[in-house]
Amino acid sequence: MKKIFIITAVFILLVVGAIIFVNRNGIKLPLTGELVVPKYVSVFLASNVDKGDRIPVLILSAVAGGGCDSASDLNTKKSVSGNKIVVDITGYKFTKGSDGICPAVILESRAKVNIDADWLKQSGEKEIIFKLNGQENKYKISYNQYRVTLSGVQVTNVVTNKPGYNPSDTPATLEITLYPTDVVVMYLAGSVSSDKDYRLAMSNFAQSKGFTPAEQAYPGLQQTEKNFLYVVLKNRAMPEPNRGESVGELPNERGVGVYLKQIVSDAEHY
Repeated sequence: MKKIFIITAVFILLVVGAIIFVNRNGIKLPLTGELVVPKYVSVFLASNVDKGDRIPVLILSAVAGGGCDSASDLNTKKSVSGNKIVVDITGYKFTKGSDGICPAVILESRAKVNIDADWLKQSGEKEIIFKLNGQENKYKISYNQYRVTLSGVQVTNVVTNKPGYNPSDTPATLEITLYPTDVVVMYLAGSVSSDKDYRLAMSNFAQSKGFTPAEQAYPGLQQTEKNFLYVVLKNRAMPEPNRGESVGELPNERGVGVYLKQIVSDAEHY
């Protein structure tokens, strides 16, 4: 009897340990639940680095349940024909959780759809068609001097939105900048005034440190922000992800430090 109890206890510990390991490491186990086709999907526009180039990425998101439920990634099929991309959203596998105490969170099922930058830069108007529940959603996507714009033309149930905003029936026009991969952000910290324009001082400081303002290296790459500057790295290692690297203090600006950081590839956060 004691031996059976020990074996059972060890088995339980192994199962619990496996669950903790899976959750902690973000491992997704196959779900055996039913296939659910959402009635509504939100679309975000992000970017990612692929094969040395920054490319636009569509983030698709559907509400899939609550804190105790489980859902797979959103299944999609992408096809390209001429100047048109068709994304067929086929649903996700859903497993209902227990009726006990559950975290007060909204479960989402998501998918990432990469857009080929070379395709986007080709001449002619580009379309993206999202198919969901027998309905088509038509969008126009354009590229102009590093800037990507996604705007709705005929929209029903796949609607562009901004991350963190509640779903809306009205599609938002989304824009991102595809910064070259050798460009980093030079930003300020410390006694920084929100009313002051630091662009000229930062540009002079950057060049004194051997950096080239990105606007000079890449014609057409514009910026309007007042307290940070995009610069091109020269013979210098890329800053570590999610960390700022100090490069000194801004001259004639007491208590204002200058730092470098990587440009965030937004798609990595979804």
